Amino acid sequence: MKYLKGVFDLCTGCEACLLACSNRAAGGYSPRAARMKILKEKENIINRPLVCTQCENPFCLHSCPVEAITRDEKSGVVLINKEKCTSCGNCMTACPDNMITWDLNKKADKCDLCEGNPLCVQYCFPGALSVVEKVEVTGK
Repeated sequence: MKYLKGVFDLCTGCEACLLACSNRAAGGYSPRAARMKILKEKENIINRPLVCTQCENPFCLHSCPVEAITRDEKSGVVLINKEKCTSCGNCMTACPDNMITWDLNKKADKCDLCEGNPLCVQYCFPGALSVVEKVEVTGK
């Protein structure tokens, strides 16, 4: 199972990741339409890339009354079926990282890892974003 990882001390706040993400999500540059955020702190000295971590126990999935949120069995990515989504907002309230937003059609939207090849990672020139494989830790 893969997820995105952001490293704040490499992030310059250039927003190239937001450009790539919002272009895919909305067809143009609109940081509000991006499926990620950059939290700028300390007068923009610290920039924290905020991304969906594809939770192992996703509250968003469990909160959806119409089962519009599922986990892809092959990739492990938590996905939203826009046709099933009723725009109730339960998933937004449930997400502890606030990574679910409204798309342009007022349906719930979140990172889908660009179907396995995240554009934000490709366009993050400082290397602050990466795709990481979750590993299961087993006890002895």
